[in-house]
Amino acid sequence: MTVDVNSEIGKIRQVIVHRPGVETQRYPHGDFLQVFPLRPGMSSFNLEEAEKEFSEFNQVLRSQAVEVFELTDLLVEALDASPLAREDLISSFLRDASIRGNDLQEAARVVLAAASSNGDLVRRLFSGIRYEETTLDERSAFPLAFLTGNNFDSEGFLLGPLNTAFFVRDPMNVVGEGVTLNRMYWPFRGREVVLYEIIKRYHPLFSGVPQWYDHGGSFYLEGGDVVNIDARTVALGMSSRTEATAIDVLCQRLLWGGRGSQVDDVFVFTVPQEGNRVHLDAYLSRIDYDKFLVDPLLQENASVYRVRRGYAQGDVRVELLTSNISTILGLMVKEVGVRVVEFGNASIGQMQREYENGSLGTLCLSPGNLCVCKENVWTNDALDKVGMTLHPVSIQELTAGFGGPSSLCLPLWREKL
Repeated sequence: MTVDVNSEIGKIRQVIVHRPGVETQRYPHGDFLQVFPLRPGMSSFNLEEAEKEFSEFNQVLRSQAVEVFELTDLLVEALDASPLAREDLISSFLRDASIRGNDLQEAARVVLAAASSNGDLVRRLFSGIRYEETTLDERSAFPLAFLTGNNFDSEGFLLGPLNTAFFVRDPMNVVGEGVTLNRMYWPFRGREVVLYEIIKRYHPLFSGVPQWYDHGGSFYLEGGDVVNIDARTVALGMSSRTEATAIDVLCQRLLWGGRGSQVDDVFVFTVPQEGNRVHLDAYLSRIDYDKFLVDPLLQENASVYRVRRGYAQGDVRVELLTSNISTILGLMVKEVGVRVVEFGNASIGQMQREYENGSLGTLCLSPGNLCVCKENVWTNDALDKVGMTLHPVSIQELTAGFGGPSSLCLPLWREKL
């Protein structure tokens, strides 16, 4: 397999997804927020409902003849492909786990190394490790701590579960024929990137694929801030989750990276920060050759920079664009008369609720053919009126407003425009 994504609208051929599982149900003493800190308004995760939503979403993909790879299957296959992969995964995973000191690291390593198979190891990584599952919970190891009530909480986690791994767009991106392995803003999500790193390193389907960004880098870069426009053009979001320094590094590698990258034009959008919308793809969505959805916050306050190759090898030049958003979008797609879809008679309040519910996080299956959130009735009506084909799904339990359908799948291969 050769990964190849040159736009967000080319017909999707292959994707990675992850079906949520038991990792979403392990709460110490029933304390939901200990393991779901980013969902402060909730007290549980309804796995049965989330699985129904995932199945509905998956069915839309398969109805469009998309080849769907499950993340955990790819990881097990990568482990099976090389005798080096298992130790590499355990060591890399623990380095990103924020476990303090050698004693705790070793206790986690013992549990992971004892896995009976590669599939069992992957299950342990996703489910997390409670203290009661380690030697740290034995009275004989820490008699004074037990006697004085300073022993470890048996139900507490030494290694937390990977309960956000179904947001597969964040850890890795495909840009052209290469990938970025991102540095996540929240440290606990860094372990998710390690899974893709191991897949990229050992799975035969990813053999020889170039890499544009390194998970071990110092600067934050998240997948929702990387939007492919065409083979030569990429849009990037400078946001609370993606730093300008990361964009500098990525631009240099894309513009001067050689094999696998044809990019010679990068547009950097300063991303507004409103509620749960933290990435560029929550404010800007290309839905057809000449049509975009644009959040008014981005449209009315556009701050956009254009980055191209400099005149000396390895240099880049940066230009602040002063045109309106429609002109900038036309410049990006090299089309005159680019259309920003209007939302008819919807009130500001109605659209605000839909923006917060992932209305711009549409997944373009092919030009003008969209998977959308069922509940966003005003957005969907506007899309229908401009001739889009819609595949509505309900993903409320899965995303809780932190994205639309595009956040739940990672395209590996799209047809060229």
